[in-house]
Amino acid sequence: MAKVLKPVGVIASGSKSFYAPVLVYKDAERVLREESLAVIRDRVTGKQYLGLIRWLSKIDPLLPATQRSGVVDNPRLAEIATNVPFETSYVRIIGEICGGKLEPTVDPPTPRSEVLLIESPEDLALDVGEGMTIGEHKYSGVKVPLNPKYLPYHIGVVGATGAGKSRLVKALIDEVLSKTDWKVIVFDHSGVDYTSYYPHNVVDASLVMPDPVTLGELIAERSTLERQEEYILATVYAYIASFKRTSTTTHGPQKPDKVLTPSGTSFACSMRFVEGFDFTNTEKLMTEITWDLHLFRKCVERVGKELEAKDPTVAKMSLLIGTYSKELIESLNKKKLTAREVVDRVLKERIVVVDLSSVEMVVRRYIVKSVIDELWRIVDERREKPRTLVVIDEAHNYACMGCGASLRSIERTAREGRKWEIGLVLASQRIIDFSTDIRNNINTFYFSRLQTPGDFENLRGVLDLGGLGPESLSVLGVREFFFAGLGNPLRFPILMRVKEVGEPTMG
Repeated sequence: MAKVLKPVGVIASGSKSFYAPVLVYKDAERVLREESLAVIRDRVTGKQYLGLIRWLSKIDPLLPATQRSGVVDNPRLAEIATNVPFETSYVRIIGEICGGKLEPTVDPPTPRSEVLLIESPEDLALDVGEGMTIGEHKYSGVKVPLNPKYLPYHIGVVGATGAGKSRLVKALIDEVLSKTDWKVIVFDHSGVDYTSYYPHNVVDASLVMPDPVTLGELIAERSTLERQEEYILATVYAYIASFKRTSTTTHGPQKPDKVLTPSGTSFACSMRFVEGFDFTNTEKLMTEITWDLHLFRKCVERVGKELEAKDPTVAKMSLLIGTYSKELIESLNKKKLTAREVVDRVLKERIVVVDLSSVEMVVRRYIVKSVIDELWRIVDERREKPRTLVVIDEAHNYACMGCGASLRSIERTAREGRKWEIGLVLASQRIIDFSTDIRNNINTFYFSRLQTPGDFENLRGVLDLGGLGPESLSVLGVREFFFAGLGNPLRFPILMRVKEVGEPTMG
């Protein structure tokens, strides 16, 4: 037996195919809420429409807003006519329910059609498909799933501090791991939001060795030698090749896992050692050699001269590297993991959380770049689809126009990820800081209270908000988000309450 839905109002004159004015029944005024789900049942045409309650208003005919009434100066009259005020609202029509499916609305509902409230999932006779359940509609409990096929179309999670972004992303990660065969890499910006949930899958970013190109860029940037970056990169390759050659010559064949450490007097650096050198699995080799500032400066001086750099340029490179890159170069001796090993671990364990809090901001960006680039190496070299979701916490620090290395890798993923099944989840307070290329390629959003009006305007520029205004977001509580975009089967912003994800594992 079909459940009888609660009548809450009647469609008034002036209805349209996308919204319809509603006169609310007196006994339903305490029941209706902004963003409640409702069904319009049109007895004239036999059609049913699904919509959302919006713009609830209280009207008092004795106190019109456009003219003065005698009630204003006679409070006693107002006390006598306490039952005169009434409530109105609108139904923002999502679509027409046809055979359990939602179809675009063609005709407006007939005035006097009844409006019925959806109070539970059983009240809605609509197939919204299967998928990952991040939460449920705030008032009805209706689950609106995210279809996994939209993971490579990228997801934005946007909200002010304290809105509950991390809990939403945690719920999404768990759904991905339990309901799909996708893998997940999480870049935890603060080192506290996700590491405690997955303590056995954490990688310390300070242990990850960058690839030679990334290292060259990093040393050049740290030493303010961006214009001499080609010399720095050549030095990195020469240092690796020369160090390996000198170590092997001095000490003989190396045992596995033994650090290569020639003496300063035996070290010879030259670009001629690079020619014909096997740089296969270079990052792994970089974890096996000793990184010494004095030797690296000798190398940059030698390489600079071999590449016919001017003497002042050579002196400048040596001086600035010695001044600004000492800590960076010596920290390489602690790095025993490669980006490839991080990705290999993801492919094996399905989830890895990279704790970025142990390194400074510029290094964090290079770590993000290195790991994402390793995913693309799988595509470029093997033509395989990694089926991996890249979650970036506080993503405005990595996807902004001034974010350098990480920006380029994220932008490539945003543009090409859907073809090769590499998806992004970018969680941030500030969508306004994302580059335009990235912003325009995010097709599904969860958004809550925002930091500034500018963030709302940027969101509206890339997403159909279905008539929502900034005032609709200001009243949201913790773990309350609108779910909108391509991944939403209703194709319309729906107010969701994110499910509980429990407390993190301690110790």
